[in-house]
Amino acid sequence: MNQDDQKNQDEFHQENHFPADVDDNVSEALEGNEVDQFEEPELTQEEIEEEEFRQLVLEAQREALAKEAYLRNNPQPRKRRVPRWIVWLMALVLLFQPVAFIFDIYSLPAIDFLKTSAKLSKREDITKWKQSVAVVLTEDGKGTGFFVSPDGLIVTNNHVVENTKQITVSFEEQGRFSATLVAQDSVNDLAILQIKDPPDVPSLKLAETPTYTPDSKVMFIGNPLNFFGIANEGKLIGESEWAGRNVPIILLDAPVYRGNSGSPVFQNDEVIGVVFAITELDSHGKVGMFIRSNEVLELLKEVE
Repeated sequence: MNQDDQKNQDEFHQENHFPADVDDNVSEALEGNEVDQFEEPELTQEEIEEEEFRQLVLEAQREALAKEAYLRNNPQPRKRRVPRWIVWLMALVLLFQPVAFIFDIYSLPAIDFLKTSAKLSKREDITKWKQSVAVVLTEDGKGTGFFVSPDGLIVTNNHVVENTKQITVSFEEQGRFSATLVAQDSVNDLAILQIKDPPDVPSLKLAETPTYTPDSKVMFIGNPLNFFGIANEGKLIGESEWAGRNVPIILLDAPVYRGNSGSPVFQNDEVIGVVFAITELDSHGKVGMFIRSNEVLELLKEVE
């Protein structure tokens, strides 16, 4: 191969940016004295930098070609697309999940008490009582309280307001009032709140000598679950001993739920007790428990 042919071949490889593969015979011909007859011109700094850049480009192209050849000989498995029916199924599950969650919280009996409350609220006496029943709000949750004095005294459960920094009493029509704890009875789970500038609502009368005859009907008003001012009815089961109490509590066969704590229990236009908890009996299932009105009257004496 003469010098012109060699030059043409170098130019061809430079234009196509591929490294030149030198034939063995050509290499032998270039060895020895034949190479000496060609004096290599001295390269400038600019030409050296261009040569280095060309080598980098050739190296990058060599790696790209090698990667392409590997992928061609070793095809990667295609990712399977998620079937459309699975996507729709997941969407339906997410759509109906809130509905299922609601039924977990509010069982069918819990929904039934709304119908009962709507029916009872048409009565004149219950409409009047509901004016005196309030929501007791704290930073930990809510309960129920009721107005017992024109001076602004509110009866509720001790566990509703115990260890709280701020207490708010809210009436349906009169709005919210800041309240302070003025008396409490941890044994009987009772508390007395005081609000300044009390609203113009009727005071509920506490029974002094109530009778708790089993199967007798009673009514109560409270704020169960996330509802407010719910009136309901039930039957008395009877007395029951309770740990730490000197006086038996009264069991109530009625739909009592979280939020009913502090609800007044009515019989013959008087409050005969205050709901404070729920328990479960083999014979009745879940039942409410309330404290006698006599205990409330005793605690009110401490405020007077």
